[in-house]
Amino acid sequence: MAPMAKAMGACLNVEDFARVARKRLPRPIVDFFDGAAEDEQTMARNRAAFADWSLLPRAMQDVSRVSANSRVLGQDIAWPFIVAPTGMPGLLHPDGEIGIARAAEKVGALYSLSTMASRSIEEVAAATSGPKAFQLYLFRDRGITLELLQRAKAAGYGALILTVDVQVPANRERDRRSGMLIPPKFGLKTVFDFALCPRWCWNVLVRRPVTLANFTGERADPGVPLLSFINQQFDPSIGWADLEWVAQQWGGPLAIKGVLAADDAERAVEHGASAVILSNHGGRQLDAAVSPMDMLPSVVERLGARAEIIVDGGVRRGTDMLKAIALGAKACMAGRIGLYGLGAGGAAGAAAVLGALRAEFDRDMALLGVTEVAQIDRSRVRPTGRSAMA
Repeated sequence: MAPMAKAMGACLNVEDFARVARKRLPRPIVDFFDGAAEDEQTMARNRAAFADWSLLPRAMQDVSRVSANSRVLGQDIAWPFIVAPTGMPGLLHPDGEIGIARAAEKVGALYSLSTMASRSIEEVAAATSGPKAFQLYLFRDRGITLELLQRAKAAGYGALILTVDVQVPANRERDRRSGMLIPPKFGLKTVFDFALCPRWCWNVLVRRPVTLANFTGERADPGVPLLSFINQQFDPSIGWADLEWVAQQWGGPLAIKGVLAADDAERAVEHGASAVILSNHGGRQLDAAVSPMDMLPSVVERLGARAEIIVDGGVRRGTDMLKAIALGAKACMAGRIGLYGLGAGGAAGAAAVLGALRAEFDRDMALLGVTEVAQIDRSRVRPTGRSAMA
């Protein structure tokens, strides 16, 4: 058995795949996808918040047949999980977005492609037939935003995800130390870290060099690198009227990603969003922020059935998903999970890690005593820790 296959064969859960990926990839790449902002308190809180709730299983239930079939963002999926958009997965493995998208299709999840992808909107659409969404930013040049939106619509993406929490670049200190910046500023130590991983160097630097595939040929001022040009396009002045404009241009299922407050969630629905993704960008923007699970009960109370609510951040186990759904989430979303699999073993690793999570969810539904997602309601959880004190 090849070493890579042997290592993946020993993986039982998401964290196992994460450990393999961290060993296999250069340290600067690990820090890029696995790190967060400043002291990384937000990322830690995202994970810890699930421990504030405990599940209440019911006994003597017939769970011989369990179905996790769900419908979210206007698309049917086999279980309530969305692969979150992540920038430049091609840095981890040449299979990149296509590898993760095919893995999502294989396990019946919804895949979302990032604007900052290393494979284009059209390439991913042509390579997979599973349910998909496209993630969009509001750039200073609204013409770029509109062009991306129209390309996603033409390529058949079933939903749009508008990310609104990247007003300014965050302080990601791991990346600053390694030089994984825009533009990159690599020192000798980082170059040495890369040299320790010759397979990665061949795959990513030679076999399939990484580019921002959705911006090939994009106009920039002479002498301005493409990465710098795109980084300068993030708009700190966006407002609710911009969300209305996107909703009008798209005309289909539209999720706003990056809100946490119930007031903001309500305003998002009033201005055209059909779904709200509670997210702090995986802890990669504002440190010391609340977690999506912290805010989920108040957002559910405010919105009721007016919009789908999706939890993004900290999901690692099937039981995490049960807790979020019991508190009112329509689905859960995670980006690092697919990256861990991709880094551990390319497309096969992505399929394996997503398959492991789905198997957990199906098994945990049965252990909870439910046979369909609609039965996972507020009666199935009890507050512990911080939630109990609140």
